[in-house]
Amino acid sequence: IGLSSSGSTIKDLGAAQDGLRAISMLPSLTALDLFGCHLFIHPHLSPANFTSLSSLDLGENNFSNHMIPAWLGNLTGLLDLRLGDNNLSNPVHGLFEQMTSLLRLDLWGNRFDVSFFKSLCNLSNLTYLDLSSNDLQLSIPSEIGQLSRLAALSLFGFNLYGSIPVSLGRLTKLQVLDISYTSLTGVLSEDQLGKLGELQALFLSHSFLTLNLSSTWVPPFQLQQLEMASIKVGPQFPGWLRTQKFEELDMSNAGISDAIPSWFRVLCYDISSLDLSNNNLTGNPLEFKELKNNNYRFVSLSSNKLEGSLKSFPSDISSLDLSQNFLTGEIPPPYVGQMDASTYFLKLKLDLSNNLLSGKVPLCFGSLQFLWVLNLANNNLCGQIPSSLGNLGALEILHLNGNKFIGRLPSSMQHLSNLVIFDIGDNGLRDTIPAWIGGMSSNLMFLRFQSNNFYGGISDKLCLLSSLQVLNLAHNNLTGYIPHCFNNFSMMVSSEHGSILTITYDTTNLQNYKGGNELEYSFGNLVLIKSISLSTNNLVGEIPDGIMDLAGLQTLNLSHNHLTGRISEKIGNLKRLETLDLSMNEFFGAIPNSLSTINSLSFLNLSHNSLSGEIPSGNQLQTLTDPSIYEGNSGLCGKPLPRSCPENKSPAENDPILDDKDHGEFDWLWFYAGIGPGFALGLVGFLAILLFKRSWRYAYFEFLESASDRIAAMIAWKTTRRARNFH
Repeated sequence: IGLSSSGSTIKDLGAAQDGLRAISMLPSLTALDLFGCHLFIHPHLSPANFTSLSSLDLGENNFSNHMIPAWLGNLTGLLDLRLGDNNLSNPVHGLFEQMTSLLRLDLWGNRFDVSFFKSLCNLSNLTYLDLSSNDLQLSIPSEIGQLSRLAALSLFGFNLYGSIPVSLGRLTKLQVLDISYTSLTGVLSEDQLGKLGELQALFLSHSFLTLNLSSTWVPPFQLQQLEMASIKVGPQFPGWLRTQKFEELDMSNAGISDAIPSWFRVLCYDISSLDLSNNNLTGNPLEFKELKNNNYRFVSLSSNKLEGSLKSFPSDISSLDLSQNFLTGEIPPPYVGQMDASTYFLKLKLDLSNNLLSGKVPLCFGSLQFLWVLNLANNNLCGQIPSSLGNLGALEILHLNGNKFIGRLPSSMQHLSNLVIFDIGDNGLRDTIPAWIGGMSSNLMFLRFQSNNFYGGISDKLCLLSSLQVLNLAHNNLTGYIPHCFNNFSMMVSSEHGSILTITYDTTNLQNYKGGNELEYSFGNLVLIKSISLSTNNLVGEIPDGIMDLAGLQTLNLSHNHLTGRISEKIGNLKRLETLDLSMNEFFGAIPNSLSTINSLSFLNLSHNSLSGEIPSGNQLQTLTDPSIYEGNSGLCGKPLPRSCPENKSPAENDPILDDKDHGEFDWLWFYAGIGPGFALGLVGFLAILLFKRSWRYAYFEFLESASDRIAAMIAWKTTRRARNFH
């Protein structure tokens, strides 16, 4: 009987209990599956009639009382018991003592302690034990060696500490051992592994173990799966691997600084999953042959020191990452072979970034219909971008940045309807920004055309990209006005984060401007970035109000253009703004006070404009104390500039502020220079009136004659009086 609800919930608990009682009356029942039913199992429910029950699955029910029902101890005939993901922490003492027939015990996702672990070691018939993802810290007990029939032991994600006991080596029937993602320390040597002759899968990744095995050691087993990521394996390439027959091998970040041996180049022909990334491997890149079973393969050799030319790769490699090496030469076309259409490139990721590759992109790349990620960034690739790339309808990430591509953007790229990341920055492309980009992909989140030779205006069609979170058109030759419709970027208007959709490709580096520098972001951080950079172009006009509606915007860089007008008071609407760069433009007027209300602002540059008035203070602006962010604005005053503003005068919004030092002498010179011409002009006007107005002329000369007589009489009187006083 299977009542598994696959995540649904049985809401009527009373009915569920009645159902369990009814089931308990079925003496011939052999298997009961109640996985994921969210049941509350009553501890006193008696299943006395489960006399034939051999398999019971109560996984993912999350029992509310955190206890294993005591009546389970009566099910002595059980062979398979599954209690995973129930948050159990208080097992009944001696619960499993009578279950001597148990072969499989699944207890993952609970909270058991080391004493409970020890009690399980008495179940001598166990062949499968899963204690992975438990919460409580404990060590592997030495009693583990008593489980002599154990074929699979999983302690994945267990908060294990301490070292691996030597008694683990007594588990001679062990085929699968998973102790990855733990805090285990110490050395794993031949003492623990030397007798595990049936071992087929060994998982050790992301622990603190050191593998100490002689390069001449011949293991008694032949592994099909080996994962040793982020543990100490090197510095030599482990020689004992030559005796194995791997299908999957992960030795990433294992501290290996050695050349890839020739015997391994043959061994890897049949490997379906290979990860040797983040080491210091040297030599030529590996060659691969097509597998006979038509399985799809994962291969990563990124972040090593491989050199030489890239070899052709077979079509059954669904993920190939050779980035961050020193590969040279041209990119070879993929070897397609005789595979039929139903198995041709199911979902391919190709990453050849950060090498020294040159030449042109093979035209046949356009036939990789299921290509999902194409990253050719930071090489020396040249020529035109092949129009055949427009056939990659499944493409979600395209990085062509950091090369030497020239010419125009192929119009065929408008058919890339699933694109999320589109980066062609740092090339020599010369074209207008085509209007068809606006209808390219409704999922497009990252658009970077920086450092090319794009010219002409920014099309309004760009505003159709409502999911856009990063727009970078900086360092081009764009002209005209900034479109007024940027408020159609709904993901920038909202303060909510976007979704990553179906992409799980975490190794993409996204370059973007922030705080005056080019920074790199991993793809996982893309949903956290909201940025517009249009710097170093020839844009004119004012900042459109539509930009002031982008409440979620974090970076706005409009520097090095010919923008003019006033900085809108609405800039205070950009509450999430962290970086604002409006330098090297022609903005005038006062800095709006609303700028001081943006508490997240950490980088500001308003230098080299024609701004005037007092610099606003308060809140976050008080922390931006570098005077250079305001330099080149002769009309600005106040802190952090050395020029203080005039006291008792509040400048009108439309009036420029003139300081005494720069303008006082200049104004007085104009005053004195105007006195002479003013006097002369007045004299000429007066004489002209006397010439043409007879009555004024007679009156004027009569006034002068009378005034001269009075002056002469006064002089004579004062002279006579002074003479008398003298004698």
